Amino acid sequence: MEKWIQKLMESVFDKTAKKSMETSISGKSKYLSQKIEEDFGFALSDRNINRYYKGYITREKKKIKPNKATLNALAGYIGYCNFEDFIRKNETGEEEVIRKFSAQTSRLYRQLVISFVVNIILIGGLLFFISKYYKKNCMIWIDDHYEKIRCSGLELETGLNQQVLEKFKKNSDH
Repeated sequence: MEKWIQKLMESVFDKTAKKSMETSISGKSKYLSQKIEEDFGFALSDRNINRYYKGYITREKKKIKPNKATLNALAGYIGYCNFEDFIRKNETGEEEVIRKFSAQTSRLYRQLVISFVVNIILIGGLLFFISKYYKKNCMIWIDDHYEKIRCSGLELETGLNQQVLEKFKKNSDH
């Protein structure tokens, strides 16, 4: 992406140098600012244009990455629909393949992450349901003692009481 911004800036400032009668950077920046506002209705300050020039052309200052709207306006100034159009029309066949592959890889990665998260949630919910459903939380009297069972709504089942389960047995001596 940085490479394309660099190429765009070079093209923009080459065109500005040819079209503008101004010789100073400040004058060219004002010209470009006015031209972009007139032609595209996009307000881009001459100070920002000056910063882009000093970052991308003379490398006097640190590069400041323009936002998407600014990139689109600058691409429009040199005759393209938008920044993506500028890239598409200037990339080599190999670069196009790499860009498309990268976009597809990014999409697949995002889908994989979403799929993984959804599967974890589903498996977690399933395990929770199974543990609750199969847990023996009730007891029922069988012959002479209580036995743990899974709650099923049987008439004679009661809620599990561990003390009663362990200690309450019918005495076989009587």
